[in-house]
Amino acid sequence: MGGAVAITASSLRPDKVARLVLLEPNLDAGGGVFSRALAAMSEQEFVSRGQRRMARLASREGSPLWAGSLSASHAPAVHRAAVSLVQGGEPGWRSQLLALSMPRSVVVGERSLPLPGLTSLAQDGVSVHVLADAGHAMSEDNPAGLAALLADILEQDHVA
Repeated sequence: MGGAVAITASSLRPDKVARLVLLEPNLDAGGGVFSRALAAMSEQEFVSRGQRRMARLASREGSPLWAGSLSASHAPAVHRAAVSLVQGGEPGWRSQLLALSMPRSVVVGERSLPLPGLTSLAQDGVSVHVLADAGHAMSEDNPAGLAALLADILEQDHVA
């Protein structure tokens, strides 16, 4: 959800953002697998048992950071955020991103490919980078590679 928040914040205050780097952002309504699963429950169902169930599932699937974050988060807020990602809004995050004038980069994990709409981002002036040996949880899967890639992206500003 960080990408959607960063895009919206950058759209509201572009004067405060020199460069936008997004890690597998939600650009279109629909959300990801977990967001869709959360949004499919009523808020009451998620609060009463869904949060614990989803945290256990995340832990079993090898994502302890996501499981811990989900367990420690305010359940109604998590549910409402998931519903928001699935429903989207107007203007959409993709159109907001494309309307921004600062340098913009999107990083995707190699294991997440193929992602729909990735080629069109590059055609529309957004730099697209693929992080090897990583899926959506890039900072868990390949933290050193992510740090090096982010340093390279940020260094491009100083070279250009």
